[in-house]
Amino acid sequence: MTGTLKHFSANNQEAHRHDIDSVVSKRALREIYLKGFEMAVKEGRATSIMTTYGAVNGIWTAGLYDQNTRILRDEWGFEGIVMTDWWAKVNFREDESANRQNTAAMVRSQNDLYMVVDRPDLNSFEDNTMASLEEGVVTRGELLRSARNICSFILKSPAMERLLGIHDGSVEVLGFEDETNQQDTFELDYQHLENGEHVDLSGIDTSTGNTHVFAISVDQTGTYDITLTARSNAGEWAQMPVTLFANNIPGATFTFNGTDGEWVTQTKEVFFLNQHNYLQLYFALSGLEVKDVSFTLADEFSMKNG
Repeated sequence: MTGTLKHFSANNQEAHRHDIDSVVSKRALREIYLKGFEMAVKEGRATSIMTTYGAVNGIWTAGLYDQNTRILRDEWGFEGIVMTDWWAKVNFREDESANRQNTAAMVRSQNDLYMVVDRPDLNSFEDNTMASLEEGVVTRGELLRSARNICSFILKSPAMERLLGIHDGSVEVLGFEDETNQQDTFELDYQHLENGEHVDLSGIDTSTGNTHVFAISVDQTGTYDITLTARSNAGEWAQMPVTLFANNIPGATFTFNGTDGEWVTQTKEVFFLNQHNYLQLYFALSGLEVKDVSFTLADEFSMKNG
């Protein structure tokens, strides 16, 4: 179970977001605006997605069949639910104005939930779902399809499992299956560092999905400049992100390109509230060799000025 991904898709501005029509080529959509959602669905196993207020190439995304069914479900294999943004507008075609009552277009696109409706049993919002069903604009099967998506989502949720007494309340963290990640922090030896000292990382496993765990102690709490030294023989367009978790909280992400085998450095700021710190380096993609990481105090923190 995940949070709800939003806003799907090409949602890049707040001004006039209810009315904006993002005119985007198919290639740009695929390579830029849809790619993150595709990764979240395929790799993150997302189960809930929210469409935008606006349109993509003339059709408001709440009713965009190509996006919500053909790409999301048919191509990516998404099996969760899709919902609108709060009181979003919908249309069927580019030459048709969008409005908040056109829920028939939403159903046709396999956008399952309209948010938010008061007293749906009385149709207080005066949407066109039932009228469109009677006119044959939408079918009973299309309504059942969305009902199935919603019911399946609920039945697979931890809330349902807790209700049935088959879930213990634990949470699965994706991407950290290695037993090393579960290591008790008290089993680690804390390496005390003077200001500016480094931790040797040569020879550690940087393969895709691996996490390197270590612990340090420092004399002062505060903001530290953390410098990671690495190299790669990959091409210049390669991207190899490394995320530093400080005391189980994401602190910074270093993204390296290919370096032609030359050592390069990247520096990020991370705040240490504690003098003793449990650290993890998570390697999202292989191809990187790391040398060391240094910690230099940039801004001291004390209770007096904190």
